[in-house]
Amino acid sequence: MAEMRSGSGLDGAVAAVRYMEDSGAFNCGRGSCLTAEGKMELDAAVMTGEGLAGAGVGCVTCTHSPVTLARWIMENTEHVLVVGERCADYARLAHMSIEKLEPSASVRERFTLLRRDTKHARALKLAESFKTGDTVGAAAVGADGVPAAAVSTGGRWMKLPGRVGDSAILGAGIFADSRLGAASATGTGEEIIRCALSLRACELMKVYDAQTAARRVISYISRARGRDNAGIVTIDRRGRVGASFNTEAMGRAWFDCDKGRAVARI
Repeated sequence: MAEMRSGSGLDGAVAAVRYMEDSGAFNCGRGSCLTAEGKMELDAAVMTGEGLAGAGVGCVTCTHSPVTLARWIMENTEHVLVVGERCADYARLAHMSIEKLEPSASVRERFTLLRRDTKHARALKLAESFKTGDTVGAAAVGADGVPAAAVSTGGRWMKLPGRVGDSAILGAGIFADSRLGAASATGTGEEIIRCALSLRACELMKVYDAQTAARRVISYISRARGRDNAGIVTIDRRGRVGASFNTEAMGRAWFDCDKGRAVARI
């Protein structure tokens, strides 16, 4: 809340995501799932509607807070996407601590269970049964009226090394435009990338409020790519919020300015 009181939607969105990265309770940051090799490879992105500025990072192995690194790259370079081991070079330039990514005991236990199945396809199917956390994202409009979004993830359980999902991709896992609003997506990254889901949601806010845009874009991906693959949170330039998903559930929360309190739903 302190970051939002400063008037910056970007500060607020990044602070929310950083908190979840550090909590270890979600599939991001310290709680990230593991690749087929048993390693953490993290993706994240930030974007502000002011000038369509944004940046993403993929396959990060040097910090538990890739969203912080993505913001530094956005604000200090001309690049939009940086991936792989060289992310550590940017982290050093940003004066971030270089960390050894260590999975929690619960994450390691899940990996051990998955590794017992030598068939990768069956392991992925088993991985889908874990309902303990997913990609985290936030969207906000600051006092200045500028929308922004941030997102962070560990990706898919047992993903092949080097795989980058939608969370690192502007227009897919995240988008923000001062004329429209902001959106952050979660779900199966490959399907979200194919549908440019967050960009589509923001484009719909030319005509609709945030909730209608969220509902319509999830209806679109369900028709185009099937169900059980996506969820999205949105905010339009007037500060109206929205959320929709085609999965069994999606945790989400927002601040109700009219009532002056936070609201959470599953």
